[in-house]
Amino acid sequence: MDYKHFRRHLAERLGRPVADVDSLTEGLGIVLRQSCSELDRVAVPTFGTFVPVKHDESVTTDLSTGRKMLLPPEIKIEFTPGAMLVKRLRHE
Repeated sequence: MDYKHFRRHLAERLGRPVADVDSLTEGLGIVLRQSCSELDRVAVPTFGTFVPVKHDESVTTDLSTGRKMLLPPEIKIEFTPGAMLVKRLRHE
């Protein structure tokens, strides 16, 4: 399911306009980026937890040229589903 289908289904389910759904999902993205950039976890009750994991800079070798490259540090977000979400996904 792509984002267009997702937002249309969510708007129908919530009884709200698509513009509201766009605003809500954009707001969630902003909060996640801000919190995770500060290495704070974000817990959404019954849904799950977003945990930032910082990966340090590293040196890698480009296989096509053989040159060594320095990769900058990065923060990746891992999602752990909550128990209620897992339960609902298994039963529906």
